[in-house]
Amino acid sequence: MKSALAIALGLALLPALALAAESGNSPASGSSITQRQLRHTEVELRRQRDQTDQLRTRVNDLERRSAANRAQLEQRDNTIAELQRKLDALSTRSGAAPASAGSH
Repeated sequence: MKSALAIALGLALLPALALAAESGNSPASGSSITQRQLRHTEVELRRQRDQTDQLRTRVNDLERRSAANRAQLEQRDNTIAELQRKLDALSTRSGAAPASAGSH
């Protein structure tokens, strides 16, 4: 929350600094402090944007992996279901009870 306030403060001060620069007058006596705060706010904003970009990239990577895992699980489920149908068909043809032969 503190950094959001710093950003808001920095953005609020931009028009005053621009007006002072346009008029040729130097800003008020606290201008060096204000300019340092502005630079700090800009650096903090860039850092937060970089961090946000990194987090978005990570989330996208995790979402891709999750989708790939879901597809693999679905394929395995389909394979198991197909094999179960084949086993049931073989059991029915041989007259044995389904899935009971060979399980000890």
